[in-house]
Amino acid sequence: MSSTIDGPALRRDRSNRGAPPRTRFDAFPRGPLARWMLRLGLATPLALIALLHSLLPAPVDTPNADLVASLASIDWNRGDAEWLALLYPHVSIMLAAANPFGRLGLSLMGAVAAAFLLQKVAEIIAQRAIPRSTGIILVIALAANPLFAYFALENLPGFLALTFFGLALGDVVRFVNWGNTESGFRGGILIMLSAFSDPSGILYAMIIVLASPFLRHGRAAAPGLRAANMLVIAFPTLGALTTIAFLNVLFFGTPWPSSDVAAIIGGIGPGIAALVVLYTTPTGWLIAAPLASAWLVALIVRRPRSIVVSTIVFLLLNVAFLLGAFHAGAAGVTFSLLTLLAIALIPAARTVATNVLVDLVAILQIAIAWLAALDRPIVLEWMQSTFVAWSALVG
Repeated sequence: MSSTIDGPALRRDRSNRGAPPRTRFDAFPRGPLARWMLRLGLATPLALIALLHSLLPAPVDTPNADLVASLASIDWNRGDAEWLALLYPHVSIMLAAANPFGRLGLSLMGAVAAAFLLQKVAEIIAQRAIPRSTGIILVIALAANPLFAYFALENLPGFLALTFFGLALGDVVRFVNWGNTESGFRGGILIMLSAFSDPSGILYAMIIVLASPFLRHGRAAAPGLRAANMLVIAFPTLGALTTIAFLNVLFFGTPWPSSDVAAIIGGIGPGIAALVVLYTTPTGWLIAAPLASAWLVALIVRRPRSIVVSTIVFLLLNVAFLLGAFHAGAAGVTFSLLTLLAIALIPAARTVATNVLVDLVAILQIAIAWLAALDRPIVLEWMQSTFVAWSALVG
């Protein structure tokens, strides 16, 4: 099976006599130094915003503030099985514990994670030969807005989960579309890291497993192929969570010592009522707007299966909200997730007309992101504090 991409991207590569043709598996940029310079450039604006916010009093209602409080409550002299279970989400807790700079360090970690995520998005765009203009607009739609900045700098656990999910997306698409088994194993491990970064990572694992059967399969059809792909992707996460739950039941009589199942179940009814009210307001319309954009792009590029995927994702996001998977101070999760999925899963348009229509929808996403940011009080307050810190700095 050939691994080269046909079309304009291949012709551009062949015009460069000093480089071989680009393949589906090439990194972007190709050179390690160029990749690190790109990441540095992407991280710098967010790092500067984080430094600005370090001049202000620490907020008390953000996910990062709760993470700092959780770290302060951990007894690091323990080492028993229950203590290990209480460290969940382990990836975020361990990274935060190794951070010597407190609140600022958490934000800087978020800036670095954002750089890796956006570099991977650029790589997916290049590998799938999406037109450069469309790719630039899509990256701007995803990242050049206050929702993304707040998400990255004030919600390290949630953003780490999204970052690992985004890194896994490219591998899963290569695994399913092009039959690259190594990518499948790597994607499964990244999804496991997502699930152990934040409870929302378990949602992302479900999303990527349930979405995989709707992707175009590049290999010859075979009985059980889609189920086998789902198992490869899900196995690391499923195996790790099942092992921990089994040991917890064995030692403590409960799958998760820190979970309050009764409180979770009791909150479902009021949560449903709150969602019904929410979706009758402009705020609810803005939350659902990225879903409508995903449907529109799927129709433009004639990939109706993507409508099923985006709908499943949106429904799972609402279920996760009802189960308390998202911090009360989280913002930008729905927008970032659906935009990221659109970039990774929807095929590139192949005509000028469809390219223009996709570009227009991407531009609409930019407007949606800013309107949603202005509509969320916690994000609006964060934006105002950024302006206050900048004004104080420049006099």
